[in-house]
Amino acid sequence: MLEDRQLHQLASIRTTPNPTLSLYLALDQSREQRMLTLGELVKKKEQQLNNNGSKADWPKLAEDIDRLERMVDQLPGSPGRGLAVFACAPAGLFETLHLEVPVANLLETGPAPYIRPLAALAGDLEPTLAVILDGKRARFFRCFLGGASELPEAEINGEEAATPEGGGQGRMGDNHVARKAEQARGRYLDEVAARARELMDQTQSRQLVLGGLKSTADELAEHLHPYLSGRLAGSFSLEVGCNQTAVAAEVRQVLQAARRQRQEGLLAKLADNLGPGGQAATGLNQTLGALFEGKVHTLFVRRGFTAAGGACPSCGRLRHVADNCPICNQAMTPVNDVVNLAVAGALQGGARLEQIDGDSPLDGLGDIAALLRYA
Repeated sequence: MLEDRQLHQLASIRTTPNPTLSLYLALDQSREQRMLTLGELVKKKEQQLNNNGSKADWPKLAEDIDRLERMVDQLPGSPGRGLAVFACAPAGLFETLHLEVPVANLLETGPAPYIRPLAALAGDLEPTLAVILDGKRARFFRCFLGGASELPEAEINGEEAATPEGGGQGRMGDNHVARKAEQARGRYLDEVAARARELMDQTQSRQLVLGGLKSTADELAEHLHPYLSGRLAGSFSLEVGCNQTAVAAEVRQVLQAARRQRQEGLLAKLADNLGPGGQAATGLNQTLGALFEGKVHTLFVRRGFTAAGGACPSCGRLRHVADNCPICNQAMTPVNDVVNLAVAGALQGGARLEQIDGDSPLDGLGDIAALLRYA
């Protein structure tokens, strides 16, 4: 399972003057179909480079393409639902990632790994701690990019319920036993809540999801520290003994609903900051400038929006055209999708990325905008 730190590492890679080859491949197909799909992607990319003036880059990719073909040909039957590979032989780069969610088939080249599909998944399915519990047992899972990985060493088992000695003891004895059981349950839920807070920090999770027996999950929510309550994305019902695949599927559904609600609030805040004096940048030019200046708090991009542009190999400035850099006057490297580098820059700068679907305020803002840390 891809770790958040790996995505940030990929965002920092630049391989200029050598191109990076980035492959996304759906794995829900036979080996023969995978090879056919890869062959079609390679042929299409060669034609594209020949037609856009980048023909000289194609021979530089021969070693990476050969290695990709051998790797895909030797893949086991079910290594996951999606594959991402980033390769640049001169830079010593060959990163392979198996994903638990499907991806669209894609082959890209450029001066950096094409991380937009990964970044979109990371935004939709960001690092999350899932707690699955009933009245006796609590399990913890670290979830990211559609997968779930159990943390078995963190599991908690509650105290055995108290029972009367030698049979019934009457109303007074029953009340005493009930109080003891209630106290034991309270200690159990407090322990689970405390463990969850520790693991949120240790796993660098951004959201919390509760699952298992609904009544117990609802009780646990009342025991959470405000730090955790503010990151609670939702809950679901599931047997506490469920497998990781079932946990991952439920968490994905909860995060989708939470993402829609979160984005509605952020887009409303963006709309409030439009105009003179507002803490917002709109359109490609303004947004790229704000990224270079380190002002971006949240980057909004319409999912699927691409734009050609340029990247300065000296200072890293991005523009909508590949002219000379306005900062250091160096000739910019042409790129097919400057938005990919904008996404990478946002991740490197600690900004939040929101990829937007459907109708939104981005419709009239050039499909890309940013909330700024300061005007």
